[in-house]
Amino acid sequence: MAKNSSQAPPQTLVELRRDLDEQTEDLSSLFRSVDDAQLVRRPPSGKWSPVEHVDHLIKVNQGYLRGIEMALNRGRAAGKTGTGPFKGSVVGRFLTRSMEPPVKRRIKTMAAMKPSSELAAEPTLAVFLDLQGSLRELMTGSEGLDLDAMRMSSPFVRLVRAPVFSWFSVLLAHNRRHIWLIREALAG
Repeated sequence: MAKNSSQAPPQTLVELRRDLDEQTEDLSSLFRSVDDAQLVRRPPSGKWSPVEHVDHLIKVNQGYLRGIEMALNRGRAAGKTGTGPFKGSVVGRFLTRSMEPPVKRRIKTMAAMKPSSELAAEPTLAVFLDLQGSLRELMTGSEGLDLDAMRMSSPFVRLVRAPVFSWFSVLLAHNRRHIWLIREALAG
């Protein structure tokens, strides 16, 4: 089961990877537990279907993974080493907290992050799981780097800058948010 938002935020790469692995298994288990028709069906409220939530996560995570990889490469080249524990930034902690379930406030989705129509459950989940693997590789490859010293802008809102550690935390909180929303969609 995914992390409870009342728990202390992760401060190490080990904690982040554990959280990543748990949510990857949680979403995989959810998709295995229902048929494809339920995964592509929008709830009566008209909100996103479970597969649309996953497609949204794909679009968001792809944007951040490219930026994180570039920031890590720059930090590695500049010799920015460190082992943590990491704090992230005030902005990063705020964004992470704002994403945590249960969802209290809906956020308008930018056009670049909106899900596609006519999605199939299995291939969409496969792409997401591949991205989760890429995120895990980035986390593992960043061992020994000072993730608080390497900053990057959001690929969607360039004015928002935070350390790489914060972006790892924000992505995982955003994933948890949508896993929670997927459960809500399946219950509705």
